[in-house]
Amino acid sequence: MADEKKNSKAKKPSVFARAGKWFRELRAETRKIVWPTRQQTINNMVVVIAAVLIVGVFVWVLDLVFGGLVAAVIGMLAG
Repeated sequence: MADEKKNSKAKKPSVFARAGKWFRELRAETRKIVWPTRQQTINNMVVVIAAVLIVGVFVWVLDLVFGGLVAAVIGMLAG
């Protein structure tokens, strides 16, 4: 059993060999990336900005409504 552990450690590649293999695989994977076109990027940016504006207005309206409700409740309790 002790001999098996020694053999498995002896067969393990060095840190530099593993790092080199990792970088080669990383480079191969990055070559597979399909980047969006300029037009797709612009369209996605417009969609994100529109969504942020819509959500922002929605939160602003809710803030006004709940702020008014809280003020009304406090006014009623204060007398």
